[in-house]
Amino acid sequence: MWAALRQCESGGNYAENTGNGFYGAYQFTLSTWDELGYPGLPSVAPPSVQDQAAARLQSLRGWGQWPVCSVRLGF
Repeated sequence: MWAALRQCESGGNYAENTGNGFYGAYQFTLSTWDELGYPGLPSVAPPSVQDQAAARLQSLRGWGQWPVCSVRLGF
């Protein structure tokens, strides 16, 4: 399911940074990334850190953090 979410959000690109305010494979905002306690930009964090952050975010706030993709994927 995480691979499908990454693919939907960013084409699976952990280094995604298109300048739209969303970063990394899971398209984190900087405020969310900071709230989770991670330094720097999500798009430069290693894949394992981004995966960990996504799992933490989902456990704290649910699938609604990825509103379009979670519905599209049936989560």
